[in-house]
This record gives sequence, structure tokens and C-alpha cells, in this order.
Amino acid sequence: MITRLTTTISQRSMVIIGITITIVMTLSLAIGVMAGLGHNYRVLIIGSLPIIVAAIIFVLRRFDIAVLSIPLTAWIAVYDIPAGNYSRVPVSLIATLGLCAIWITSMIIRHQWRLASTPLNRPLIVFGIICIVSLVWGIIWRDPILLMERVGGDRFLIVQFASLLSFLGSIGSALLIGNFVQTSGRLKFILGLFLVLGGISTMLLIFKISPFPLNPHGLGGLWSTISAYALALFHPRLRLRWRILLIGLVLIQMYLAIVINITWKSGWVPTTIGLFIVTWLRSRHAFFILLMTVIIALVLNSELVMQVVNDELEEGSDGRISMWEINLRVVGDHWLFGTGPGGYAAYYMTYFPHDARSTHNNHLDIIAQFGILGAIVWFWLSLAGLREGWRLIKQTPPGLLHVLAVTITTGWICAQVAMFFGDWVLPFVYNQTITGFKYTVYTWIWLGMLISIRTILTRQQAQENVSNTQR
Repeated sequence: MITRLTTTISQRSMVIIGITITIVMTLSLAIGVMAGLGHNYRVLIIGSLPIIVAAIIFVLRRFDIAVLSIPLTAWIAVYDIPAGNYSRVPVSLIATLGLCAIWITSMIIRHQWRLASTPLNRPLIVFGIICIVSLVWGIIWRDPILLMERVGGDRFLIVQFASLLSFLGSIGSALLIGNFVQTSGRLKFILGLFLVLGGISTMLLIFKISPFPLNPHGLGGLWSTISAYALALFHPRLRLRWRILLIGLVLIQMYLAIVINITWKSGWVPTTIGLFIVTWLRSRHAFFILLMTVIIALVLNSELVMQVVNDELEEGSDGRISMWEINLRVVGDHWLFGTGPGGYAAYYMTYFPHDARSTHNNHLDIIAQFGILGAIVWFWLSLAGLREGWRLIKQTPPGLLHVLAVTITTGWICAQVAMFFGDWVLPFVYNQTITGFKYTVYTWIWLGMLISIRTILTRQQAQENVSNTQR
């Protein structure tokens, strides 16, 4: 019996080895032929097949670990997939949409539609539905006299659909993180990415060295700074040398934001507000000391402050009001569900071709694209995130979860401020292109971690109740 079993295993091994050798030889031959014909993209695709297959097998077996690829591919953006017409699709978006597809398919097959318990579920899902409806609505009620050739003609629908996928991917990333990153170790991994890679990127940018392949754009610096500051102030068991290192990191990042990139208001204004909020949550006395220090510094450098203000006005910052007026005129005729993802670009290019600039205000972008209903749901989501964050700040015990609750609540407030000043939490396809997803997703990753904290806290409280009952 043992001899037969050994023979069977040996035969199976030989078959597997034979199949593997055949596949490798076939792929090698195909790559050689394609390379000889100059089809470089096809060579890349064929050569990537084994990696893709291995990745799929890993995802199916360890889906909870695979979800961590979202922040990883966002921060380390080595390569974007060419999509034609000079546009590129970020790997982080492909990973997110792929994971969402697998997750939804799994729930359909198992007939288990379960999400982690959180007040964020409903506004997230409803906002996703609004995004989809707005695309259909914008097409049906599109002005018939629009000069569509100015925005790519028939390709405009593809652009809108790609923009919709980036919005759905943003929502999906928050739900994926919240439902599968449910251990302290995985939360530490994401926190470590923002601290370590954010710090390295800051140093490189200060010395005018390209941070590639690191991706510190968008609100990456904000989240790195706020998390470092909250960790330094709130973690009770952190050693002094680590607190000093974190405060040093905050100072370096603020130097980059305020001194070197002073004209980027959506970078340093929200981050500065965030530092004040974290300080207020830690100590009222420290808050007033920090406030007085900043006021004295501004008074002593009043000439520099006025120069910065004048430079901003000369560069056209006061022109934002006229851009907002144009946006509201478009919204006035499409107020219910808006013009659809990226849709107001066609109206701008037709009715305001000489002033067809984006709003530089992500809140107005939401109204223009998703209408009043979309804006109401966004306000619901914003308020739900703030309310849940505040609850978790009060409920979490001192330690990692409390630090993250402070970070996320503060960062979520700051993200709303950054949206007002022109930075994006929802990517706008005609400014950043779809590649903007790889840094707008940062805010959604942290929002998802708010769901994770609630799940972990609930589990810990349940275990404590069981232990107390057994005693």
C-alpha cells in the first residue's frame, strides 16, 4: 500500500514538473518572439503572467494580508499601467478594484452580505450609489449643444467611467481596510508606512532629490505629520528618544511645508490646524502656549507674512471666487445629481472656453459632479466620520488605538479644510488624471482604519466581559 502511494505521489510530481517546464518554455519562446518583433508591451504582459498567477493564488489564500497592498502600492508607486492617449492607471487602483471584485464575488457565492459594524457603512454605500446614478443622469440630461469634441468626443464617456471607478475605488479601499485590517499588527504596518516612508520622502524633498518611487504627494504629508505628532504626545509607553525623533520629524515636515512650499496652502494650512487640534486634545495649557508662540512669531515676521499674502494675490488666489461663480452657474442647471463624474469639464469648455479652469475646491467639485444630493450625502459621511472618531477618542484606552483615533479624527477634519483650499480627497480626472488616485486614497485608507478600530475595540470589550463573567 505504501509503495503504491509513493508511486502515485511520484507520478503526480513528475506530471507537475513536466507541466511547469512546458509552460516556462512556452512563455520563454513567446517572449523571445515578441521581443524580436519589437512588441515591448506584450513582452511585459507575457513576462508578468507567472507573477500575476502567483499573486492571484496568494490573494485567494490570504485575502486579509493582500488588502495591505493598497497602502503599499500607493506609497511605493514604481509603475503605472499605460492606458493609451498618454493616460496611465495606477497599480493601487487596479489592486483596489481587483480586491473589491473578489470580495463582492465571494459574498455573492456564499450569500453572506456582512460588513463590519460602523456608522460609516451607510453613507459610504449611498455615496457610491450617488456616484453611479450621477453618471447616468449626467448623460441623459446633458445639454445637446455641448461641444464634446473639445473634451475628446466619444472618449469623454470612457474618461467619465474611469473617473467613476476611481471614486468607487476610494470608497472600496475604506471598506476593505475597515473589514480586513483588524489586528493591531496590521494597523502598525500602515502607520509605519506613513511614518517611515513619509519621513524619507520629506528628507529627499528638502535636499531637492526626487523621492521616486515613493509617493508623498497630495495629503500624504498631512497624514504623516499628524500621526507622528499624535504618537509622540499620546502613546503612554513610548520611550523618550522615540518621542524626540517623532517631534523632530514633525518639525522637518513643517519646514518643508511652510518654508519651502509656502505657496501650497492646501499643504501647510490644514496640517497646521491639525497640530493645534492634537495639542488641544492633549493639553489645553499646551494649546494656548503653542497659540501664543505662533502669534508672536507672526508679529515678529509681519513683513514676511504680508509678502506671502501679496505673492498669493499676484498669483491669482483672489481669482478663485470667479471660478466658484462659474461652477455654481453650471450647477444651477444641473442641481439634482450634477453633471456626472468629471462632467462639468464639457460645460466649461463649451460655455467658458477662455476660463475653463477647475474649481480648486473639492467641495464644489462634489456639488458639480454629484449635485445637491451628492453634497448632502458627502456632508453626512463627513459628519459620520467626525462623530465616530470623537466617540473612539473617548472610548479607546491609552495606547495604539487611542493614538490612531486621535490621528484619524484630526486628519479627517484637516482633509475637509484641504478640500476647500483645492486639494483632493476625491480625484478630479482633468487635473490629476486618474493617477491621482494613488495619493487621494491616503485619506480613505485612514478613514477605513476608523472602522478597524471600532471592530478591534468591540472585540476587546467582548473578551473582557467574558473574562469578568468567568471570574
